[in-house]
Amino acid sequence: MTQEKLLTPKQRRERNRQEMIDNILSIAREMMRADGVAALSLNAIARRLGMTTPALYTYFDSKHAIYDALFRQGFLEFDQRMQAEVPEKETPYEQVKAAIEGHMAFAQENPDLYQLMIQRPVPGFVPSDESMSVSLNSLRKSSEWLQQILEEAQAGPEMPVEEARDLLFAMMQGLTNLHLANNPDLPVGQGRFGKLPPRAAQLFINAMKSDKS
Repeated sequence: MTQEKLLTPKQRRERNRQEMIDNILSIAREMMRADGVAALSLNAIARRLGMTTPALYTYFDSKHAIYDALFRQGFLEFDQRMQAEVPEKETPYEQVKAAIEGHMAFAQENPDLYQLMIQRPVPGFVPSDESMSVSLNSLRKSSEWLQQILEEAQAGPEMPVEEARDLLFAMMQGLTNLHLANNPDLPVGQGRFGKLPPRAAQLFINAMKSDKS
């Protein structure tokens, strides 16, 4: 018996609905990449899917609901990437370097999600409580990871972990934005700013150690 035959009518409806939601989000991302994040159009998405705009509202009740789903998706995918790449590194320097490079690579591969998550380019868009919870959970994981890094680097207690986290994020985002602005087609590791993660990681580790002294 095939898997399709094993599904109940309700399960088929739920599967079909989820497939449509995935298609809507995929098309939305294509449009955001092509025309800019803030230029998303529900009418255009509906035309691509061969449906009416009112029919689209049965899946997302507004354009901001699509943005919200993508905002949440972005943080979930970002967390998965960082958890897969960073813990394999051994020293604090290697972990910080991997985190910076992973942040930059994620932004380069997902410019639409990155803009929505970090730069907030859509006027009036406010993430839902559910999506903000995902975002804050990502921040919590980063703080816990960084606390361990600071302990391994034998950094002093003078700089609170929240400040160290914000400093590292500022370095990540600054390098990311400059790399995307100057060498968007070059991979991380190449280009004027893309080659700087090793130096940025060492500066960060040195700053934490000098803070102790």
